[in-house]
Amino acid sequence: MSSNIGPEAQAAYQRYLDAVSIEEKIKTLEEFISLVPKHKATEKIVALNKSRLAKLRREMEDKKQRSKSIKSISPFSIKKEGIQVLLISDFHSPGAGKTSLLNFLTGAARDKVGKFTSLPEIGIYEYNNIRFQIVDMPSIMEDASKGIGNGKEILAQVRAADLICLVVDLSRNYKKQLNLLLKELSLADIRINANPPPISIEKTGANKIQVFYLTKSAKSKDNIAELTNKIKEIIYENGIRNAIVKLHGEITLDNVVDALTPSVVYKKVIIICTKGDLPYTQENFEKLKTEYSRQIPIIIGTSVYKSNFPSNFGDIILEYLEKIKIFTQNTGKVADKPLIIDKSSTVKDVALKIHKSFYDLFDHAIVIRNTAKQKRKKVGLDYELRDMDIIEIHTI
Repeated sequence: MSSNIGPEAQAAYQRYLDAVSIEEKIKTLEEFISLVPKHKATEKIVALNKSRLAKLRREMEDKKQRSKSIKSISPFSIKKEGIQVLLISDFHSPGAGKTSLLNFLTGAARDKVGKFTSLPEIGIYEYNNIRFQIVDMPSIMEDASKGIGNGKEILAQVRAADLICLVVDLSRNYKKQLNLLLKELSLADIRINANPPPISIEKTGANKIQVFYLTKSAKSKDNIAELTNKIKEIIYENGIRNAIVKLHGEITLDNVVDALTPSVVYKKVIIICTKGDLPYTQENFEKLKTEYSRQIPIIIGTSVYKSNFPSNFGDIILEYLEKIKIFTQNTGKVADKPLIIDKSSTVKDVALKIHKSFYDLFDHAIVIRNTAKQKRKKVGLDYELRDMDIIEIHTI
């Protein structure tokens, strides 16, 4: 072990080596990683041990799953309806105002406002005939990622949501609130406002670990040979002996660890600041925006008491999630409610979303785009759709 890590970290690593149970190994390895100074000389040590830690956590989770004899549906598991938007905040009394926000948007949970929320509260926010499922989740406590305060069950639902709203009380220390929430999300393998890294790792039966740099940006690192060796070591430490690694862009060693961790998910996150009507909150709001807007570009200041909330909240969500609205047409009649699909979706995607038979029996589609010179166009499955298009699918 390198002498760059310091005596405290070295002692923690020795405790990890001496640990017998998986739980103790995880605890001591977490302690070791937290004590290692973070700089270029320790980058590889940190990444290697993060890989070990991820492997141990998977083993512990598998062990827990095998020990469960009775499967039950968790009260924290919410079936999606439309686009699911989760409200989460830190644990504090009085609360951050999630339930008041839910009630303001949906009219639900009127009798729960001002009371402690131990279970999820659900409401439907209707916006231009689009349904958004707003879920007020119980508050996140310190060490929620380790199971404190039903944290694992709460974070499991957070992982499944379309959009996460961090609800921050502007009358309190906003840094303390956000630091706790961001820390617990990270520990639960939830990566916020980031795309999956441009790396794929495919296990093979032989030929050891091979690393291929497939783009110009992937080859932009100064010392490719050194990076290749580090990547191989991290993958080997994860228990993989034979693999093909493909890099399609610039990556970090942490990206390699994430690519090896099946539980990692990538989620869009915004901040909703509450209680903006109270004294000195405007100053806190401006400071919060300055400090966090690079990591979280959408930060909304609100006051339910003054009915101060963006009237176009639905459009904000759709734009941020990169979704568009498509209207179907049947025998000349346009549907009232739009289909919500990803940007750059094609006619094929819409056909499959409606029903597989529309794809299997597809002949052609008519797309009406009122903003185009040619408003009505006969197209095939590969035609790319735009927001507010009207589509009529014809089958054979």
